[in-house]
Amino acid sequence: MESVGELLRKARESQGKTVEEVAKVTRMTAGTIEALEDDRYNALPALVYVKSHIRAYARYLGLDEQTVLDRYLRFTQQQETAEPDEWDAVEMQRAQKRRTTSKRALWVVVAVVGAAVLIAVGIGLARRAASPPEPAAPAQEAPGAALRDTAIVWQKLSLTAAAKQRTWVRVVADGTSQGDVTLEVGERHTWQADREFVLDVGNGGGVDLYLNGEYLGTAGTGPRVVEDLVVNENGMSR
Repeated sequence: MESVGELLRKARESQGKTVEEVAKVTRMTAGTIEALEDDRYNALPALVYVKSHIRAYARYLGLDEQTVLDRYLRFTQQQETAEPDEWDAVEMQRAQKRRTTSKRALWVVVAVVGAAVLIAVGIGLARRAASPPEPAAPAQEAPGAALRDTAIVWQKLSLTAAAKQRTWVRVVADGTSQGDVTLEVGERHTWQADREFVLDVGNGGGVDLYLNGEYLGTAGTGPRVVEDLVVNENGMSR
């Protein structure tokens, strides 16, 4: 039986679509699409989002999402029980070597930047000590005005679930599980994240979702369970 990656690649090629076209529509990177087609799931930035990527790719190609996802789950179960062959061992060694090289390069960059900052601070202090103090300039603005003009505000994402019916909600924020909550009718719960949320909802049609105060819609239709619902600054997608 062909793998998930082979299934996706054949479907894309049969439709005459390029990796770049798929990336533009699905908002996934070309590297993510190539990793999916090669069944290199460990090469993806966050394994918790693999099922969401597979669903989005299958949906774009017009394939049955659940069928493709079931094939992925069978594949990962086989991978967990199979012993790595010689080729897998070589690939793991290469990946480990790349990670080690990247860490060394990062420490070199940090050391260089730190040295540059220390030198700049030393030069500034020396110049300040050698120069006579300048008279204070008259105040032109109210205190704190310049700070308000130049401050950079980082807007976190705030997701609120409002229950219309009794339901449970499971949330992963930026790859970190936030656990489960059970909401009764009329209750609300809010989570914070920098990039995105991934939700599982026990009663999709029984809960309304709001992102930063803006209404997104219900998590699903009817009392069915909704899995891997992604919410980010672009809205929500299944």
